Amino acid sequence: MFNRMNILKLNVPERLFHGFEGAPMLRLLSRPQRMCDGLTRRELLGAGGLSLFGLSLPDLLRAENESPRPGKAKSVILLYLFGGPPKHELFDPKPDAPADIRGPFGTVPTDIPGVRFSELVPQSAKWLHRSTLVRSGTHPHNDHSAGLLYTMTGKKALKLESAVPVLPTQAPSMNAVMQYLARDEHRSLPASVWMPCYPGWGQASLRPGPYAGFLGHQYDPLIAGCQLTDTRKHKDFYDADIQKGHVVLPAMELPPDVTLSRLSQRKSLLDQFDEGLRQIERARAAERLDGYKKQAFDMLTSRNSPNSPWRAFDVADEPLALRERYGQHLYGEAALIARRLVERGVRLVTVAWESFEKRDGDGPAWDTHKNHFEIVKNYRAPAFDQVYSALCEDMAASGLLDETLIVVMGEMGRTPKPNKGAGRDHWSYCYDVLFTGAGVKQGLVLGASDKIGAYPASHPVGPEAIIATIYEALGIDSSSHILDTADRPQPIAQHGKPISRMLA
Repeated sequence: MFNRMNILKLNVPERLFHGFEGAPMLRLLSRPQRMCDGLTRRELLGAGGLSLFGLSLPDLLRAENESPRPGKAKSVILLYLFGGPPKHELFDPKPDAPADIRGPFGTVPTDIPGVRFSELVPQSAKWLHRSTLVRSGTHPHNDHSAGLLYTMTGKKALKLESAVPVLPTQAPSMNAVMQYLARDEHRSLPASVWMPCYPGWGQASLRPGPYAGFLGHQYDPLIAGCQLTDTRKHKDFYDADIQKGHVVLPAMELPPDVTLSRLSQRKSLLDQFDEGLRQIERARAAERLDGYKKQAFDMLTSRNSPNSPWRAFDVADEPLALRERYGQHLYGEAALIARRLVERGVRLVTVAWESFEKRDGDGPAWDTHKNHFEIVKNYRAPAFDQVYSALCEDMAASGLLDETLIVVMGEMGRTPKPNKGAGRDHWSYCYDVLFTGAGVKQGLVLGASDKIGAYPASHPVGPEAIIATIYEALGIDSSSHILDTADRPQPIAQHGKPISRMLA
């Protein structure tokens, strides 16, 4: 019998019950959605409806999430400028502000009349006609790790601290949600990828952000590794470069002593593992392990298999002129790989800037507390301008920009007023987010900052809304639910409301 105690085991608050004739009825607070048989979702969610159709609440939520919804973006490429990209030197210069606020650089017109970008990103200014620019992003977690977690998951860290840990109770990242929603698809590649390394690798630490949290670690995205080149001992943290290097995957290349015949033996061993696994567990978890095994074997043989989707990571297939257009550095290569992954069906690729302070590489990323103007002028803005404009140009030429959303953001911005060391400090209270391509309106500037770029002057937008908007652009209902490891429903966008004004 489906009684009150059975329903309460689903961890639904009792205030959601409405009894009739002594029998409880369970309702979820969401907008009505009429099904093909004429019943609304709310009507079906009555306790009798659940029993009639043989559905548990987790079954119903899962069916709802997996129902296709029309969306204009099939995939997302997220260019994450970790460290805190500055408004003033990128998308929201303040030419009328005092000199100590606006800095030493001028502005350039964008392709939208009346809107100007910093002179440091002239190529990016040519793509606003395909974009929505939000100039009023804001949140209170003015810290790298806490900001990274918040902007990738939509949920604040339990404690604002400089070393926020990675916890299984945290909300999942957008990358992990994509992996979760694709869990029953037969895929050659994962649904989401994070490059070029896990956050914190370059500083010999571990930052939160890309992980699956309460969904379970099996839904973590594929996190690539990187191989740095042209490393050197730097004078200090602010001795910047444009980082050279390559994105790599474990066992992507065959060791010199491994032949295809040895690989066949290796596959036989994997088959033996399968047999043992079948004796232990025949459930869905075993099927997922089998899928990972197949992917691992495909990775091993990818260099020897011309049609393997894993060859997306081998940019040697691309013309030299195109590789040079993206930039012969780590982030240019990663962005080109991102395009190749999207072509092969990956739904969300994050290319995140990283501090390689502990790896004899480029240290500050976008965290420019000192020498801000020199670093941004000579290293950060040129590399970003090249990567972003090349990605837009390449994807527009192939038609991919019509079905892919490119998002540019960081975990915070920088202070309007420079400090005594000619740096801009952390400033999460007003920052920019740029959306280009599919799923959003074209040529739109949404929200505004005040005269010096310190706080939103209109339409403040938090991380929850940004995430909900990205989901809606992908055709995912941002008001729907996902199930944690205990099969309890959790809000997919942490109660964020999409920015309807910017959705196409």
